[in-house]
Amino acid sequence: MHIHKQNSTFNFFYQTRRLMLTIISGTNRSQSMTLKVAEHTIQIAQSMNKEAKLLDLSTFSNDFIGPEHYSADAMPTWLKDLQAELMIPATHFLFISPEYNGSIPGYLKLFIDAISVHQLKETFVDKYAGLIGVSSGRAGNLRGMDHLTSILNHVNCNVVPNHLPISGIGSIIDKDGQMQDNTKTAIEDKLKALMAY
Repeated sequence: MHIHKQNSTFNFFYQTRRLMLTIISGTNRSQSMTLKVAEHTIQIAQSMNKEAKLLDLSTFSNDFIGPEHYSADAMPTWLKDLQAELMIPATHFLFISPEYNGSIPGYLKLFIDAISVHQLKETFVDKYAGLIGVSSGRAGNLRGMDHLTSILNHVNCNVVPNHLPISGIGSIIDKDGQMQDNTKTAIEDKLKALMAY
């Protein structure tokens, strides 16, 4: 009886906790295909009645790159505010990253480094992350997603299995910004798998 009561309490907490998803467009390049994928993903998440917010690295202030980002005391106020609004409240992350030289953009790595010096536990520890790779070639940034997995594991964020590689992105999103239906379905399946944790 005692064990059954514990399980019931856990299940009640899991079913009633507020889930929030932050979708991260992992490049500072403006008007990128990665951002277009992120925007479609937000729409898909909202159609699934998920609370989802977008973090677009291309909107960051010009003062983002600097030695002050290795000190919690010297972090710019705008970055702390962004962390408080979009990273700390999130229970789940979905990183969408293009391929840069066989890996992820340095700007995305810098972002993770910068916020990890301030409230690391509240930001990353024991949360869940899904990964989507974007590339114009055939691999869909598989290697970059492996690198990003290692980085997120280091900050004790749980990366869920079965990353989603999106290759040949130029043929998946047309000139009007519309995405192929089968890719939308794959993203929806990825969101379902991520939010099940």
